[in-house]
Amino acid sequence: MELQKRNSLVLPFIVMMYTAYINAQTSDDAKNLLHQMFYVSGYNKAVRPTYEQNTPTDVFIKFYLTSIIDFDSQKEKFTTSGYLILKWYDFYLQWNSSTYGDLTSIFIPQDNVWKPDISLQNGVSEFKELGSSSLFVYVKSDGSVSWYPFGIFESTCGIDITFFPFDIQTCTLDFVAWSYTKEEVNVMVWSDRIILDQYEENSEWSILDTSADTLQESDDAVVVFTIQLKRKPLFVLLNIVVPVILLSLLNVCIFVLPAESGEKASFSVTVFLALAVFLTIVTATLPQNSEKVSFLGIYLVVMTVFSTMIVMLTLFTLRLNFRDVDADPIPSWLFKLHVIVEKVRCRRGNKMRRVMMNKTEVPNLETVHTIFNGEAMTVIKQSNSTTPDDKPKITWNHICNALDFIFFWIFLIATFVTTVVIFSICSKHAV
Repeated sequence: MELQKRNSLVLPFIVMMYTAYINAQTSDDAKNLLHQMFYVSGYNKAVRPTYEQNTPTDVFIKFYLTSIIDFDSQKEKFTTSGYLILKWYDFYLQWNSSTYGDLTSIFIPQDNVWKPDISLQNGVSEFKELGSSSLFVYVKSDGSVSWYPFGIFESTCGIDITFFPFDIQTCTLDFVAWSYTKEEVNVMVWSDRIILDQYEENSEWSILDTSADTLQESDDAVVVFTIQLKRKPLFVLLNIVVPVILLSLLNVCIFVLPAESGEKASFSVTVFLALAVFLTIVTATLPQNSEKVSFLGIYLVVMTVFSTMIVMLTLFTLRLNFRDVDADPIPSWLFKLHVIVEKVRCRRGNKMRRVMMNKTEVPNLETVHTIFNGEAMTVIKQSNSTTPDDKPKITWNHICNALDFIFFWIFLIATFVTTVVIFSICSKHAV
């Protein structure tokens, strides 16, 4: 009996000891805390959370990039999605956690507390403060406040089109505390780079490097997040660059087409129009920038100039082709040019033909009647005499063929050199 009485006295004492250490963070504790902050203590969100108002409030910021939505080269607009994490200390929001059931943190609507009015300074479509009324800030008992505004950010980004499609672009997102200067709000980077832990790869652009820094030259509280991008050129190469190079080769092949086909003029004009269409496509893709010109644009202009010259030369040679030698004699310099072209073009072929003709040539034979020992005899002799009609006759068609041969090699070499030089420069920049 005495032992039972002793246990009955000890058990309530043990229960009271364990109950005293239970963490009783009830809704009443949170209500009492909010009531104490905003009604009893008179918290005012318009007052910057520093006791001495001439002391700046330190705000730490870092940026999480989740995706690159679009990069409009024509409008020079860079669209991304992500969120910021901002942290500062508000000593007006401090409390003793033991007084409120060991409540160490609480979520408060962002519109009820002071926060820096962070905005995207280099925005395109609109200029507004980050965050929304539905967001909360995370407050700890030591007064630290964490804010997580998210959004889709449309910023301006100047395009350097010089080495398109092997270009590397550098874009920035400039966040500023719009209503405050550095003497009032000191915005500092929390991380020296953009956080890419949740980033999803883009099909057109790859990220080379990122950085974050405070803009020191400005009196405003500005943090600049920089993204260095590299274009993935495969799409442009397959759909623009390779067809343009093939068209450039077809442009030269006009001189291989014989004049008798009747298709030289139409073929040359068709190639010219095709190059003009590709030039229009590239121009519509790139921004209207008068300070910098892309090498691809230069290449297309050069090929268009070559095509224009080829059309003019084709029409010129076609006009010569149908001249009559008797009515319009061939000038001596064109005749000499034809001879030189024939020697260059057919030197090896002429050697082979001469060898074959020496083996199968039938000499000119001459019959001679003579008397030998009183008897009449007939002797057949080889005659070396030739008539003037045996010489080949040079016509305007031969002259046009010689000109086509010269123009073919001139434009083929020029096209090859231009292609190699321009695209080697662009590819070296990409590397």
